[in-house]
Amino acid sequence: MRQRLAGCNTTDEMRDLILSIDSYGALISAPRGMEVTPTKFADTPCDWIDMPHSSGNKIIVYFHGGGFCFSSPRIHNAFLARLANATKSRGLMVNYSLAPEHPYPAAPNECFAVYRALLMHGYHPNQIILAGDSAGGNLTLTTLLRLRDANLPMPAAAIMISPVTDMAVTGESAFKKCKDDPFFDLSTLLLMRNNYIGTQNPCDPDISPYYAQLHDLPPMFLTAGTEELLMDDSIRLAEKIGEADGDITLHVVKGVPHVYPLFYQLSEARDAIKLMASFVQEKYKEAKAEVKPEHKEAS
Repeated sequence: MRQRLAGCNTTDEMRDLILSIDSYGALISAPRGMEVTPTKFADTPCDWIDMPHSSGNKIIVYFHGGGFCFSSPRIHNAFLARLANATKSRGLMVNYSLAPEHPYPAAPNECFAVYRALLMHGYHPNQIILAGDSAGGNLTLTTLLRLRDANLPMPAAAIMISPVTDMAVTGESAFKKCKDDPFFDLSTLLLMRNNYIGTQNPCDPDISPYYAQLHDLPPMFLTAGTEELLMDDSIRLAEKIGEADGDITLHVVKGVPHVYPLFYQLSEARDAIKLMASFVQEKYKEAKAEVKPEHKEAS
């Protein structure tokens, strides 16, 4: 996969390659009972992802990965459905605008707007989990930072899978793992980054949340594999959140690649979903217990 992506010179070539992987049914299979229903929030296209055990009040708002440049709906919908089923939640896949046609700040603006629209529709923050992988992990954290700075209600918790947190690429793993990562080499990462940020400062905290002040954020579950360029993006972020007295759970798994929980054929992926589900259920309960008596549940 790394060699095939490295051979792509344009975004369109990368999109064609990812589309072929997304369509390969032998690797990607939807869980039985998954229902996908198109919708919109804040004029941003989304998909409700429902399973037989989904609850109408609990929502996992998911920002998919893809280097800010492409999407793989079969892979991401299947993962979100499994996590939603394990937590008795509904999934909401946010299909934000992609670069280079829609560079920064289009994606974070839309993700922030979707969350605000959910609040306006009556969903309570204690019933919402934000989650995302890779580029979507970046959007998860930037959304949290924007919510904090706007003094808006935070979700109950957040999950980030192999997030991109440092667009300046200063982590050692980006170089030490360049021959181990089965997906990306450094040139591929830089191509996607440049599509997204153009001439913007890669150390801008709204682009690289590693450089933000990371205080007063909700509980977070963070996971990555040892065989990925972006491993240090997770480890260094977790350390910085801990220094800010944040509630952070870091789960680094040996021998697995970038966004490993998405690949259900891996036993480590199935284990990760169980850990995430336990985390989500615990934070739902904690957030509900903290709600003031005058607050009512959304319908």
